[in-house]
Amino acid sequence: MDLIQQCSLKVPLHILIFLLQIHFISTYPTPMKCSDTTRICTSFLAFKPQPKHTMALIQSMFDVLPSDITVESNGWDYIFIRKNCSCASGMNKYVSDTTFTVRSNEGFVNELVMDAYDGLAFLPNKTRWARKGSVISLRLFCGCSSGVWNYLVSYVMRDGDSVESLASRFGVSMDSIETVNGIDNPDSVTVGSLYYIPLDSG
Repeated sequence: MDLIQQCSLKVPLHILIFLLQIHFISTYPTPMKCSDTTRICTSFLAFKPQPKHTMALIQSMFDVLPSDITVESNGWDYIFIRKNCSCASGMNKYVSDTTFTVRSNEGFVNELVMDAYDGLAFLPNKTRWARKGSVISLRLFCGCSSGVWNYLVSYVMRDGDSVESLASRFGVSMDSIETVNGIDNPDSVTVGSLYYIPLDSG
């Protein structure tokens, strides 16, 4: 029996929804803060597609053209998606907008989004039930550089990744990655968490 089933046996629905909201908020990465709501920049999202992800589906998920997608050619099998990134008024966080078509009637939309985007997207309404065919507006995590770098890449840390390995892979210094992300101890990075990789060129 999963957590939701256990809770639903003992807890009133409104309390269950509140607890789920807390759970979802605590497991969500936090978008990068910003203050200039007029600012727009070019950003990149590092996405590792699953076998079910066709190029057409990826274009639809991220609302991009084929020219906005670059396939990593060094055996990592990631793709880099170019998106305009802006400082959202009201929340003062860097985000990029897209839409997602729900393909299942099971569970919360939030869980489907987390699975589909591998931690690169978030949904304001975290307790909405899935309904197949619904088109959902959501936000993608992105960032605009305020330092010496031209671009920031949104990257979700995976098993085996480290600040050192990412620095080597992307050709940047460990110090640069630590500075952008406010990392005090490079050994304390967390698998599944969102980090920003600074790049001098895209």
